[in-house]
Amino acid sequence: MNSPKRQFFFLLFLFFVVNLLQSAYTGLLEDEAYYWVWSNHLAWGYFDHPPLVAVFIWLGGLVFDGELGVRIVSAFSFSLMLWFMWKTIDEPGKDKHVRLFFILVISLVLLQVYGFISTPDTPLLLSTSIFFFLYKRFLADDGIKNSFLLGISMAALLYSKYHGVLIIGFVVLSNHRMLLSPRFWLAVTCGFTLFIPHLIWQYENGFPSFVYHLKDRAYKPYELGFTLNHLLNILIVVGISFPVIYAAFWKKNSKNLLERSFKFTVYGFVLFFLLTSFRSQPQAQWLAAMLIPLGVFVYPYFIHNDGARKWLYRLGFTQLGLVIVARVLLAVPAASPVVLEPHWADLWVPEVREKTNSLPLVFVNSYQNASIYKFYTGIDAHSYGIPRGRKSQYALLDTESRLQGRSVFAVGKQLTDHLYLTHKMDQDLYGSSIDSFRSFQNVECIIEHKSLEMSQGQQVRIPFKLVNPYDTSLNFENVRLIGIFQNRKKLVLEEIELTFPDLEQLKPYETLELEAVFRAPNTLKNMEVTFRIGVSFHNLPPGIQGNKVLVNFVPSQ
Repeated sequence: MNSPKRQFFFLLFLFFVVNLLQSAYTGLLEDEAYYWVWSNHLAWGYFDHPPLVAVFIWLGGLVFDGELGVRIVSAFSFSLMLWFMWKTIDEPGKDKHVRLFFILVISLVLLQVYGFISTPDTPLLLSTSIFFFLYKRFLADDGIKNSFLLGISMAALLYSKYHGVLIIGFVVLSNHRMLLSPRFWLAVTCGFTLFIPHLIWQYENGFPSFVYHLKDRAYKPYELGFTLNHLLNILIVVGISFPVIYAAFWKKNSKNLLERSFKFTVYGFVLFFLLTSFRSQPQAQWLAAMLIPLGVFVYPYFIHNDGARKWLYRLGFTQLGLVIVARVLLAVPAASPVVLEPHWADLWVPEVREKTNSLPLVFVNSYQNASIYKFYTGIDAHSYGIPRGRKSQYALLDTESRLQGRSVFAVGKQLTDHLYLTHKMDQDLYGSSIDSFRSFQNVECIIEHKSLEMSQGQQVRIPFKLVNPYDTSLNFENVRLIGIFQNRKKLVLEEIELTFPDLEQLKPYETLELEAVFRAPNTLKNMEVTFRIGVSFHNLPPGIQGNKVLVNFVPSQ
């Protein structure tokens, strides 16, 4: 073990083994189960993210079942990511400080999570490490081979998560002279060409990811807590070693274009998501990719600064102890004083299965519940979004069509007038049986006006189009159309049933022009309100079939 190379690969293998064991003995996170559902329906894109995470899980499922199948590629990906980080570090004396590198990795605490879980950030971190490694090679030799390889890594970033475009953009900002290089544009052309299948998928499906991220999800009323949360996330993603690591980042000057790109990327992520905190609530994992350039950039600083290195060892080993405790608690529910997310499924899934007689389930506004239930029971499950929530990949899958005409159980915390099923953490779940389930969640109720004017208590007439996107006729038995008023926080303020006595059937791909007629509510004075039309099946809460339109209340004439 005196050989630095042997030390490095021994520690790399040790990380892999630990992550492998963690993968096998820790229950799935709910989002992981959601991405596992994706992996059973491989495509060039998905509602929330690009497809690489689904490919990771699909590959693992070819080898193992259960949690290990979902995560084994992630465990391998983590070790490969560390190797690319090591190869990117441009420091002659690094071979004498192998253990320092791994202490630094342990100190970047959020990286530990992606050593075993499978989310879009997992391939993003690997792709980021590969991209910077190839960018280093491109700076040394911008030949055709390195240009193509850099382009492939760009495509991998974009296929991992849309945050990948930020990494590419910040690197270009750090070295804008690249824009004059034909070989750089060769790399861009290669990457864009490889990304075209995803863009085609987006076009064919109505650009669902872009609509969701840029429109439906993008804006929330600003709260100071959003910005404070982002500032806290900057510290959380590093962990207790943040004072010494960020001090090293601040003190170390970039000495070449590669290190300049590291600095630009870290500052870019911090500033970009600071700005987005004024429009939406930030999440810690959004900063995960910046940990790659941060770690590679500060590592040489600790080699040459004894005081900083000693503090990194102290804090790093302390953090290692905390990480070990956290990993044990995640894997062993009996050892944990609190119920953690990997333990949730054991507490509610068996009870729901028993009380619903193992019937297929339709979850109201919970793609997480539907996914985790399907993973641990193998029973068909579907979820549809409601105006208080959002759409998900279930709007694009065939899970709805597979339940048509079958006996199912509808489940949701909203169904309080029905059978109590179980308590799940902060919510109670209720349900009702449906003998012959019929639904068509993707029908559209389109209001073409940009805004609506109403007077409280006065009759309102709103023309809209009812569109059937299915290749079969739709029967409107056990179906209601509902007018829905919401505030800026998506809270449903009023629901009004809309009656259409002559509406019995909608032919394949047919569009009907209808008029919603009702009295405007008296309870919405001086409020910023939107209106949309949703469709309710079997008296369940209405879905997200209609577009939101701003309502302006005017004084009565």
